[in-house]
Amino acid sequence: MRWHPPLPFSIHSRVISPRRFLISALLCLAACLTSCNRVLPAETNPESAANAFFASVANGDTRSAYDSSAFGFQAAQSYEAFNSNAVALGLIHAQPPVWTRKEIGPDEAKFHATVVNKSGAQVGLSIVLTPDAGAWKLFSLNTDFGIYNTASDNPFTLVGKGTGFNDVYHQPIPTNPEIIDLIHQTMTQFNSAVQKGDFHDFYNSVSQQWKDGARDTGQPAAGVTATMLKDHFQAFIDNKVDISPVLASTPVFDNPPIINPDGLLRMDGHFDGPAFRVNFSLEYAYELPKWKLFGINVNVTK
Repeated sequence: MRWHPPLPFSIHSRVISPRRFLISALLCLAACLTSCNRVLPAETNPESAANAFFASVANGDTRSAYDSSAFGFQAAQSYEAFNSNAVALGLIHAQPPVWTRKEIGPDEAKFHATVVNKSGAQVGLSIVLTPDAGAWKLFSLNTDFGIYNTASDNPFTLVGKGTGFNDVYHQPIPTNPEIIDLIHQTMTQFNSAVQKGDFHDFYNSVSQQWKDGARDTGQPAAGVTATMLKDHFQAFIDNKVDISPVLASTPVFDNPPIINPDGLLRMDGHFDGPAFRVNFSLEYAYELPKWKLFGINVNVTK
């Protein structure tokens, strides 16, 4: 706040007592001293603003980080998409960024950094901050193929793909060939687990959300373990069921594949074989950059 000295008294103004004038002067002086000694907020410094943003994300407070970003950043993607990307990239509980390059101008600040994520892997990031409502705020965030370059076709770009890039509620349904490939892959991995009597490899292929028992959207979910999967399908193992003969055929859909209200890709269908029919119900959660299994039910009928 800039302090302006009191205007000179007009000869036509009413008389002000010396006591009231002294109080007014003291109040103005106090306001000046407060303004002159005020510590500027971190957001007036682009690097401090960037550090504060990533500190909020690392602490799991993605909501505050998102709310602190510039209008342009929020217009590019929903909070759910941002949170989902932060989880998928392991930025929650990540180490503070190490800034490797800085370009700071009056209207734009560009930073490149490496971040050691939750899993211990290095993630390259490039960000742009701009002045917004009197403070520096994050305007764009991208992952880098290398430390010093930002590729426009980067498949892990967090901003610039639109609101639906990794927002489970806005993911386009895969094409029919992609869905068929997904079914074949899942059912082949499932049959391999049955033949080995061990579901650990199969378990490693399922979505992290199913393992954790928590959706990236914040919704609760039933978690799963390799032991739980093996126990559920123990009858297949005991009866030495081998569904590989039918997996060469094309699956028949009992209902059209959909993305349900929970953002899960759901498909129900069966494989017809000469000796038996294999029925399946599969659900997939989108995890950067692909759909991963979130639920499975398989049974065999004559």
